[in-house]
Amino acid sequence: MDIITWEPKDSLKVAEFYANYEYPKGIKVIDEWTDLTGYRTFIIYETEDEKTYAASVFPFIGLCKFETFPVMKLDKFMQLAQKLAEKTGGNSPGAEQEEGGKVSKELFQQIDNLEKRIERLEHHSFVQQEDIT
Repeated sequence: MDIITWEPKDSLKVAEFYANYEYPKGIKVIDEWTDLTGYRTFIIYETEDEKTYAASVFPFIGLCKFETFPVMKLDKFMQLAQKLAEKTGGNSPGAEQEEGGKVSKELFQQIDNLEKRIERLEHHSFVQQEDIT
């Protein structure tokens, strides 16, 4: 996904250029949006490789600024995360680890404390709701 921005003074140039622009072969545009407040466009696309992407933005360099974010559908990400968790035995790659690759006891303690706090907050919220009705 790209967020493309430009200076207000360049709006006419951007509009004219974009009106005649054709994406290179290998770029599949999924959808495009414009910011109604101005000077920004959002594009979600698929590309074959970085060379194809570079060819798609090169004509705009100097006129527009590109912020690029790798994104994927949430359901596909969740499937991928599940597969990775199964491969690593449930240990996430970014988790704090001790020697031997085990998640630290301190991290488990922090998680346990957070779970207990959530339970207390949920109970407190439930009790308050009972008092109101």
